[in-house]
Amino acid sequence: MQNSVLDILVYLFDYLVYEKKEHPSVAEMQDELLSAGFNQKDIDRALSWLLDLNDLQDSEILKSPSSRAMRVFSPDEMAKLSAPSRGFLFQLTRMNVIDARLREILIQKLMSLDEDVIGVDEVKWVALMAIFNRPGQEANTVWLEQSLSSGISLRAN
Repeated sequence: MQNSVLDILVYLFDYLVYEKKEHPSVAEMQDELLSAGFNQKDIDRALSWLLDLNDLQDSEILKSPSSRAMRVFSPDEMAKLSAPSRGFLFQLTRMNVIDARLREILIQKLMSLDEDVIGVDEVKWVALMAIFNRPGQEANTVWLEQSLSSGISLRAN
């Protein structure tokens, strides 16, 4: 059975956070995922996705869009990202949970998931993974974790 990248990432995130594993090596993460029953091919895909997320956040290649720029979704993005998930991304930006640059990284990483349609919960998980270790994001991390566990959704003000 093939697991989705997101299934593996969610398991790994839970393992890292709730087992309090700080900065495990790639080998340690692979061992944990293998012991949990995931196959090597799926693990490799998930770890590659996660390492790319980290590289994109650390990279200066992707510059932040101008504050006056308007984000327009491509037809492919509109087909894959549900309307509520697109709205949630904009709300995260408006609430300063993420900035415009991180929004673009999240969109890129969401589009690379092997899911047919991306919903709000998937956006929450990916955003949580992206901001979890960023300094100054502790309150946003807690809020996203609570929104995942309780089903909280944002409403337009």
